[in-house]
Amino acid sequence: MAAPSEYAPQVLERIDRRRGRQGIEQPSQNIVNGHDVWHCYELSWILPDGTVTFTTGALIIPASSAFTVESKSLKLYLNSLNTHVFNNDEEAIACIKKDLSELTRSQVKLVRIDPDEVRTMSCGLGDDAVRVGDLDGTVAFRSIGFRSLCPVTAQPDWASLCIEVSTSHYDESSIIEAIESLRNHQGFHEQCVEDLYSRIENALNPSELHVVGFFQRRGGIDITPWRSSNQSAPRITRLFEQ
Repeated sequence: MAAPSEYAPQVLERIDRRRGRQGIEQPSQNIVNGHDVWHCYELSWILPDGTVTFTTGALIIPASSAFTVESKSLKLYLNSLNTHVFNNDEEAIACIKKDLSELTRSQVKLVRIDPDEVRTMSCGLGDDAVRVGDLDGTVAFRSIGFRSLCPVTAQPDWASLCIEVSTSHYDESSIIEAIESLRNHQGFHEQCVEDLYSRIENALNPSELHVVGFFQRRGGIDITPWRSSNQSAPRITRLFEQ
């Protein structure tokens, strides 16, 4: 489908989260704790005086939402704003939040990020910025080689992982086994992280568990699902390689 030439919220497609979760063997009750952060690098619209706004944004969708958004439809939707005139930047941001909130039946947030600030908000996989839990009470396992397959095209998707497990329950071999078991799994990014979370929880029964997947960018958007044993505040942290 070609990019719409005018504002087109109708191109947005929702994905029922139950669709992916039903395919998880022994799904964890905690996979609704967390959020998906969509870093969007193709945000642009026009102001009444003809000025064109170019910016970057982080869409934050709660994991507890009934639906999420299909990524290609989101790209088309965001690009449909390119020729639309908004009274100001705030109106444009409010419009995006409204459309995505209605689609997902949740409270979606949009954090605007100046393109010059993208580098300063980025970090390395080994930095504490990617940690979620108690730094003293958990052990972090990091991996740059997570691979899954797109459920639509079967093409490979790659991600870096940060997995935190309560110290007394940490077992590296079990974590590696869970990661490798999903190497040829077909699923959306969010579902893959939820499946991985569930497999690790079932294997180790930890008192604290956090799984973050930093997926590589596709089509001007990268997705970072965060899932935790307890509800945590949304994070817009991204890795340099995303």
